[in-house]
Amino acid sequence: MERPAEISEEIRRAPVVTARHVVRVARAVADRFGLSWTGLLFGAVYVVVALSPSLLPRTWFYQGLVCGICGAAGYGLGVLVAWVSRGVSRLLRLEIVVGEEQGHWVRVGWVALLTAGFVWAVVANIRSQAVTASRVHLQPLTPLDWVGVLALTPVVWVALVAAGRGIRHLTLGVEHRAARVLPTAVATVVAVVLVLFVAAWFTDNIVMQRGVQLFGRYSAHLNAQSPEGKSAPTSPLVSGGPGSLEPYGTLGFQGQVFVTQTLTPAQITAATRVPAKQPIRAYAGVHDGETIAQTADRVVAELQRTGAFDRKVLLVATTTGNGWVNDWSSQSVEYLTGGDCAIAAMQYSYLPSALELLTDRESPRQAGTVLFDKVYDVWSALPAASRPRLVVGGESLGAYGGLAAFGNVAGMLARAQGGVWSGTPSFSGIAEQLYAERTQGSPQISPVIDNGRHIRFSTKNVGLRTDYVGRPLGIWEQPRFVFLQHPSDPVVWWNPALLTTEPDWLREPLGRDVNPDVTWIPFVTFWQLTTDMAVGLNPPYGYGHRYGPEMVPAWGAVLGGEPGRDYGRILAAIERTVSRSE
Repeated sequence: MERPAEISEEIRRAPVVTARHVVRVARAVADRFGLSWTGLLFGAVYVVVALSPSLLPRTWFYQGLVCGICGAAGYGLGVLVAWVSRGVSRLLRLEIVVGEEQGHWVRVGWVALLTAGFVWAVVANIRSQAVTASRVHLQPLTPLDWVGVLALTPVVWVALVAAGRGIRHLTLGVEHRAARVLPTAVATVVAVVLVLFVAAWFTDNIVMQRGVQLFGRYSAHLNAQSPEGKSAPTSPLVSGGPGSLEPYGTLGFQGQVFVTQTLTPAQITAATRVPAKQPIRAYAGVHDGETIAQTADRVVAELQRTGAFDRKVLLVATTTGNGWVNDWSSQSVEYLTGGDCAIAAMQYSYLPSALELLTDRESPRQAGTVLFDKVYDVWSALPAASRPRLVVGGESLGAYGGLAAFGNVAGMLARAQGGVWSGTPSFSGIAEQLYAERTQGSPQISPVIDNGRHIRFSTKNVGLRTDYVGRPLGIWEQPRFVFLQHPSDPVVWWNPALLTTEPDWLREPLGRDVNPDVTWIPFVTFWQLTTDMAVGLNPPYGYGHRYGPEMVPAWGAVLGGEPGRDYGRILAAIERTVSRSE
């Protein structure tokens, strides 16, 4: 048995890790790879900030992606701050002298303080993200998910910093060669401009365009598939059915889903207890080499073939990027009109909305404008007494494109006779106009427009009868328009202006489904909402970018019903059919 003295001697000789060792190792690593201490500090702060809650709980992958991007941005900012500080110090000849021992304890002290602060902030943000998940009825990330976040963050960070340093070294190389024939100052400018031009060209022509082309081909492949368990309509009043000018196989994936979800008179009667007609749905898919105007002409031809202009209600629905229409909206109109309606829609792209929005904002606007104008031209030539009621609608990118047909609020009120827009991006022209003209004191998440005379914003039926604090709105005159938007919907609130400007909806009281800890942070909030959009459909109906049951009372009010009516049987009927198709 060992004696106590021998054990004490072993303990005394064993290596001891102290704060001094930690600092020395960290400095050695930083020096080895030429890293900036200030950059690392700023990067760590930005990672903590990126962990702060936003509108929706992100998956581990998107959380790691945001942390990596923000960490790299913080590192770059820190390097810039350090460079400016050194320049100012040299210019003013400032020098701070600290003894070796004192300097050591200063370094140890701030490293310990920052480490403790970092750990506390990370834990607090993880807990707060769990609150975000509970607000939208989702499960928070698991401990294993957070391990994935910690693994992915440095990978993304290092990759972006390496790319930035590569550009810097390339710039210095070009500058060195240019300085052989040009003055130093001129050589520096030439090098910076040339490298930035090459980097922009490479990013746009190689990374972005090739990436979009690859994804476009993949999207076209998906579009050519047929939805499982669906077959061509049997009614001649539906595109793709008998006698249709648009063969079922040419409608695209989302077009086939749209036409096969058309209600039958029996379904409508079962829910409404009154005899019903067969609803009309007219749709045209994308054809290679065809213009948007030609596609719209084919939709109008289908409307004329099926007698759509003789119906009670005619809905022009603008689709999302790949041709999707929210069937809660379509079936709401069909049930509420007893089938005496027609719905017109068309595809204008293969790409999903997010990619379409980032690469081509003009096509959705053109599609929404051209289709409505062509339908309007035929409709307006009919005798006023025999025209159908012309209403409009669209969700997300469909709302963005559909609203473009009117230019401003006055144009929408003058040309359309009602409509429901859901998940409308806040940068849409008419949405921006309505936010700017809202009643003073009403929040952006639930604005009041002219005491609700023609336009009302609603969240889960709140806003159809009362304002944001429960006060009754005024008389709701025709035409009526409803904007459905959730405070937790990142698609509504995403805007490039978030990079540098705090929006009203974050300055004002937050919505009931938004974590109270959510706040605006320059640069970070933009990227948080960008990744939130990718998980916008994860929450249940009524949260995030999921719009469903609220469509029924919204369309009921637009078509002339009184807000507050019981739509229980219709809601149950739509839920059964839509849930089977999802």
